[in-house]
Amino acid sequence: MSLKGNIVVSIVAITAASAGTAVADESAGKISKSGAAPTFRGDGWEFKVGGRVQIDYAISEADNTDVEFNGSELRRLRLGVSGKMGSTIKYKVELNTDSGNEVNVEDAYLQWTPEGSDWSVKLGQHKTANSLDEQTSSRFISVLERAAFTDAFEFNRRVGVSVSTSGDNHTFTAGVFGENLDATSREEGYALAARGTYTPVNTVEALVHLGASVRHRENGDTQSDIRYRQRPVTHFPGRIISTGRIADSDNFYGVEAAGIFGNTWIAGEYGVTNASCSEAAIAGGACTSDPDFDGAYVEAGAFFGGKKAYKNGKFNRPKVDNPVNTGGNGAVSFVARYDTISLSDSVVNGGEYNSFVLGADWWPTKYTRLGLNYFNVDADIGTSTSGLDSSFAALVTAGTPTESVSGVIFRAQFDF
Repeated sequence: MSLKGNIVVSIVAITAASAGTAVADESAGKISKSGAAPTFRGDGWEFKVGGRVQIDYAISEADNTDVEFNGSELRRLRLGVSGKMGSTIKYKVELNTDSGNEVNVEDAYLQWTPEGSDWSVKLGQHKTANSLDEQTSSRFISVLERAAFTDAFEFNRRVGVSVSTSGDNHTFTAGVFGENLDATSREEGYALAARGTYTPVNTVEALVHLGASVRHRENGDTQSDIRYRQRPVTHFPGRIISTGRIADSDNFYGVEAAGIFGNTWIAGEYGVTNASCSEAAIAGGACTSDPDFDGAYVEAGAFFGGKKAYKNGKFNRPKVDNPVNTGGNGAVSFVARYDTISLSDSVVNGGEYNSFVLGADWWPTKYTRLGLNYFNVDADIGTSTSGLDSSFAALVTAGTPTESVSGVIFRAQFDF
């Protein structure tokens, strides 16, 4: 964890400890059940410990390299605190680790909502406002990994300030950001982002979601150029397409739509990034005119014994009618997704791929999930080997840059 991360965590730990002390000292202090974890409350204070565990096992096979990949992975292990200070301030700090064994800060922010106002101000590290799939928590996304373009275009958390508002049928968020807390460059870049959503239909029987988002991103002078790359759905194996480091800034534009109709749902997004070639890439001939890269997905699914849920412009914790802890069988969901991405334009040939995912999930309770995804990826790897898995880089070197990867991912998940 970086020095900035340690400072932020220390500040929030002091804040959390203060909240806990307030609960202990107040005669009105009490403990109540809120979700799967207890919430500690005092006079004007609220303090909750939360977290999630996601453990994956994946098997995948690449046809042309004739290589099989398999292994288990701690995909996410998070622990955090959240709560309220008075009636107008909320806070959240969450730490994350995975199989890489490094601890990093995820969210770390304060949010202020003036009394009687529909607007909120958030200060600290949080996500830039882009993409329905990205804004939806990893606990509630429809398939086990997000759409390819969300990773390739590097939607992430950054330190910044944003303002947001919401109503019965709309949300809007806009912010200005520096870099992630873990960034170590002497001269950091920045990003500007905004997203709006509208639900023209929002009833018990049906919901229709429409949205759009934009982001402008600039690299700092001492940072490495931006590279766009992506894995074949799962983390096993590594990246299969990559542009190499070609840009010093870019602009993203995205549109999104979704609908929930009874126990079924549909969703889709399209996003395009216009990359500005860096001086180094122009001089080396790797990027001579600003390229456009794009990606999209469409999906459809259904719940049995439950329902897809939606709140504040994104999918939320699903409803489970009869969880196993009350004598029921939980809920089952099925989904099919088509996902495509292209990182090739002009002289940049970073490759492209089309993927298809079939998913099935059992939700014993709304806090537990056992998921199984089958995926198939057909890729044109392109001409760059920068950041690729060695097996796929070998295909580029050999002059046969095409590959098909298929496999399954199993996930066990619990959050509180």
